[in-house]
Amino acid sequence: MTFNKHKKHYRQERKPRREEKFLDKFRGRNIEVRNEDVNGAIRRLKKVLEKMDFQKEISKREYYEKPSVKRKRRKDQAKKKTKRDIDNQIMRGEWMPPAVVGQKHLKGKREKRKAWMAKERIRRLRDRG
Repeated sequence: MTFNKHKKHYRQERKPRREEKFLDKFRGRNIEVRNEDVNGAIRRLKKVLEKMDFQKEISKREYYEKPSVKRKRRKDQAKKKTKRDIDNQIMRGEWMPPAVVGQKHLKGKREKRKAWMAKERIRRLRDRG
C-alpha cells in the first residue's frame, strides 16, 4: 500500500498479472494445426474443451433453469457427496454412525424396515472395506 498525499487515503498497488499457462492461450477454443496433423489438433481441442467443462456448460445453458430448481439440484448434489464421503469413511473403518437406542422410533413397519436397511447397508460397507 502506498500513501497518496493529495487524496489522503491508502491505495493498493496493482498486482502483477499471473503467468499464462499452456492451455490459457487457447481460451477462445482455437487450436493451431501443426505439421498438417489434424488428428493431433482435434485431440488437443478435445482436451481443452474437457478441461473447460465446455460440454457441461452447453447442456446447462440449453434450457433456462429456475433458481429453485438450481438450488434443489445443488442441494441434491451436496447430499450425494456427503453420503459418498460417509460411506467411504465407514468402508475404511474411520467412522461408524451412532447406534439408535430404544424402540420408540420403530413404531411402524416402515420405520422398522428403514432401520433394518440402514444396518444392512453399514454391514455391507464394512464387509467391502
